[in-house]
Amino acid sequence: MKYKAILFLLILSSSSCKSQEVYNKNQIFLGEYNNKNQIKIIKNDSIRFVDKKLLEQTDQFTAKDFIKTIDSLNLYFIGEGDEPFWRIKLSQNSIKMLKYDSENEVNYESKIYIDNQSGFNIMFKSTNNEVFGLIRRVDHKLDKKNACSLCITDNFLVYETFITIDKKVYKGCAMIDRID
Repeated sequence: MKYKAILFLLILSSSSCKSQEVYNKNQIFLGEYNNKNQIKIIKNDSIRFVDKKLLEQTDQFTAKDFIKTIDSLNLYFIGEGDEPFWRIKLSQNSIKMLKYDSENEVNYESKIYIDNQSGFNIMFKSTNNEVFGLIRRVDHKLDKKNACSLCITDNFLVYETFITIDKKVYKGCAMIDRID
């Protein structure tokens, strides 16, 4: 019985360290889907929506490897919220914040911390300790009732985000994309 419990914990801990799906060996899920049963993927440097029925999951990244991969592909975690509008772009080394009352992004050097024990949670902070945040996966099975959604898009997002800046907490949803 003792060995079964240890084996169960090993399986549980190894599965909780996985985070992001890879389909057909080279298509990475970018955390967004729509009502047409399409998911947003990147393949060969092209981002598009593909019918999920045409894809087979072939692998899964750890959170740490996923962060490195999206950074190497020049992708960001993009968190957005409304009332009031705000947007962050998070990469491995920077946080770019755009608030509703400004036309300019404010850039911060950042550090990312990954919680490998409780699923997909990415914590981040600016190196000057002015900005703190969390991105967590809330929709693991592409179930719309668990998805994060905003009024500004009809799509469903698998990540929600919280960020604290200037002693104010912002809550929103996050996706992975390119924004210049």
